[in-house]
Amino acid sequence: MKRLALIFAALLLSINTLSAQSLDYVKIKAFVDMNIDAFPKSTLQDIYKSFYQAVYGPEHLVTDSAKVIAYIEEELKQDFDNKFPTVQYLGISDKFVRVNLDIIGAEETRISTEMLADCFMRSSQTKGDMPIEEFRSQWRLVVDYIISSDIQLENFSQDSLYIESILAQGQYVWVHSPQFKAEYKPHYRVVTKENFEQVIFPELRAFSRVRPRPANAF
Repeated sequence: MKRLALIFAALLLSINTLSAQSLDYVKIKAFVDMNIDAFPKSTLQDIYKSFYQAVYGPEHLVTDSAKVIAYIEEELKQDFDNKFPTVQYLGISDKFVRVNLDIIGAEETRISTEMLADCFMRSSQTKGDMPIEEFRSQWRLVVDYIISSDIQLENFSQDSLYIESILAQGQYVWVHSPQFKAEYKPHYRVVTKENFEQVIFPELRAFSRVRPRPANAF
């Protein structure tokens, strides 16, 4: 009887472990596929940046509203590309959203620079709580999925080695690749899903180019 109980306990542990791994796989597959679908010219560097933002949110804590507004207003003078989504749910933790700056002043919205700046500042005070070691482990699962799915990314080997090197040094923030910037002209801010849905979403009169959270993914 005792032996049967031990076997049963081991079986339950095995099932739970496989379930956890399956859940990770489902999240990671949805995350990678969504990014490749939205941005086919992505490199591993860009997918890594999205992964960091999906897990931890805005890269930096910001408290100076005047500077935040000035930076946004300066970016609004730059070129935009309509291939970049107005709104992109980032997945993984399901806590963060990219908001394209082109919603500011658009006819179909009522979003002001000050409104988005305030939302971004409050969001910057919220950080994802995934432990660093788990972050590194989850990132390696992302890379494994890309390799096993034979997804072809430019400079994949170089980017993979470089990302591992910065992670080993305790550095985690990185920028978009030159290819991504040239193709999509990204001008956005990362905000919490809560702030987005409470502050920005009600002010959108029409919703275009939205990348939603994949169905049944999280």
